[in-house]
Amino acid sequence: MRRLAVPLLASAVSALALAAAAQDAPVRAVTLYEAGLADLVRETGDADALSLRIPLRDVDDVLKSLLVRGRGIDGAMIALDGPEPVADAFAALPFGPDAARDFETLLRSLPGLRVSVSTAGGIEPRAGQVLEVSESCAQETGCTTHVTVFHDDGAIRRWPLDGTAAIAIDDPEIADALREALTILRDSAAGDSREVTISFTGDDIADGAVSYVIAAPAWKTAYRALTDGDGAVDLQAWAVIENATGEDWEDVTLTLSSGTPRTLRADLFGRDWRYREEAGFGDGIVEAPVVMVEPQMRAYDEAESFGGAMAGIAPPAPAPVAAAATGAEGALDSRFTFDETVDLDAGQMLSMPFLSGALEAENLKLWRGRLGNRTGAPEMRLEIVNDLTVRLPPGIMTVSDREGGYVGDAEVPIVAPGETRAVYYGEDRGIRVEEETEAARTRLSVRLSSGNLIVRSEERREARYAVTVHDGADEVVTIDHPVSPGWASSVVGADAPEAEPRTEDDGSKWLRVALEVAETDEWPGEAVLVMRDVRPVTEQQAIGLMDPDTLVYWSGEVDDAADAAFLTEAARLARAASDAESALNDVEDDIRRLSTEQDRVRRNLGSVSETSTAYERFLADLVAIEDRIGEATLQAERLRGEAADLRAAFDAHVAG
Repeated sequence: MRRLAVPLLASAVSALALAAAAQDAPVRAVTLYEAGLADLVRETGDADALSLRIPLRDVDDVLKSLLVRGRGIDGAMIALDGPEPVADAFAALPFGPDAARDFETLLRSLPGLRVSVSTAGGIEPRAGQVLEVSESCAQETGCTTHVTVFHDDGAIRRWPLDGTAAIAIDDPEIADALREALTILRDSAAGDSREVTISFTGDDIADGAVSYVIAAPAWKTAYRALTDGDGAVDLQAWAVIENATGEDWEDVTLTLSSGTPRTLRADLFGRDWRYREEAGFGDGIVEAPVVMVEPQMRAYDEAESFGGAMAGIAPPAPAPVAAAATGAEGALDSRFTFDETVDLDAGQMLSMPFLSGALEAENLKLWRGRLGNRTGAPEMRLEIVNDLTVRLPPGIMTVSDREGGYVGDAEVPIVAPGETRAVYYGEDRGIRVEEETEAARTRLSVRLSSGNLIVRSEERREARYAVTVHDGADEVVTIDHPVSPGWASSVVGADAPEAEPRTEDDGSKWLRVALEVAETDEWPGEAVLVMRDVRPVTEQQAIGLMDPDTLVYWSGEVDDAADAAFLTEAARLARAASDAESALNDVEDDIRRLSTEQDRVRRNLGSVSETSTAYERFLADLVAIEDRIGEATLQAERLRGEAADLRAAFDAHVAG
């Protein structure tokens, strides 16, 4: 069995002579992506090579994404100049780019160059070698550059480089190098692009094609929506596209892709010089021997090889034909392929419809409550149901009605098949909505349980939506009332309209009510909707943490008489314990004050003579203070015990 493994390579080899030009491999299919990409497909037929001029900005993408298809192709290769072709080419020449552009610089850079000098006088050319190039200046004549030549006859002559003498290069290698350098400089004039050659290998090549993905302006969607009163909208989706590939499109099958694929950039064309650790050569260091392992090459079956894989890939099929553009829903995107081929010159833009039809829709005048007090006009919203098999791409929408024409613009999000999305396109200033919200709390019960006070209440909010139609016409205003977590919402009134629960994508919940404002001859027309929100509230407080006044308050609020008596006794015990603790604090404050005074008197006593009258007075004060401290200490001990007993009695009562 023949085994073959030919990789798809990128190298800097020269373009092949048999390469077909770009015009011989025209673009036949283009897929534009909202992500800012273009997938180009070129027909190569039976050619075994293709030459393309690729802008530098696209070279990385071509190296990353190029695919080859066709019968008989079992290998391919990409060849192009590297990122620095001029520097690479001149690295092998005896002079630099500046010397190739200037003869004086060339002569300076090549001392010893063999040249022949001739003048207009008919003298035979004099051969020799260049010694130097110098400049001499005179006030009368200015500066002149001369070349000094050591001629074969032994004479050294200076020749002016002012056009009076013709100098020919006699060294064939230098002459050939100069010709090569000029060719390189000519080719590098188009420095913002690269000549890319794609060559194929195989027998009996046929139906060849190449495709690659490059950056391109994202295509955009502009919707036209025409509303009526029958619960439908006539929708047209127009694509705005641009040919920024630098090449005209003729008879191109155009496909639009709406999706969000992950797109990456990779620097495959640039040079990547990797870091290498510097080798050290220490004295007397013996490294371990390196064991050489015989290299092994993995064998590929023909089915696993490049050729085997490519042999089964058919060339791109033509796009399907439909009434406008055919839509197809994929795992990651929706695709719309135009049934007619497209002609679009490079740099030109084009806008044309790719989707058209009637969709289920509802035109609303919507007011969304905020549980506050405010006045305003309802929003005009168009709720569209996507009953198509493809998602609608995001874009801008112009909304019109059949009677009045243009009514507003809207932003359209992505709408998946089967989804409903609302778009906002203005406000109806002929309608005024006044929203007022009041809140209250009602206590339902107060009871005791396991040393805790349990208070059950009900919080209630009422939102009043008053709708006024200035011209008295018959109108329906849709009210979306917000439903808060933990609250139950309902419509107030026996004849109130029904409320439809709704949940948005962000998880918010609403009750939707269609409020009718009847037509009246005495305008303005009015209607009122009242929504009620209710939620139960249960609060729990530990009796042991309450102060006496709080206990007294709740003793008058509990529902059960036994609970009231329990709280009354708890309040008495808590107050007695609190009074004892307060008295203890007062005595302890006195002890601290007396101790401070004792220290002061002791210092004074030590500062006077023992035989002085002051000494006797300070000593008497010190004894009196010590007596008072002793009495206060005894009182504190008694109060501390009383307070502890009373607090223990309170805790025991609370514990039941």
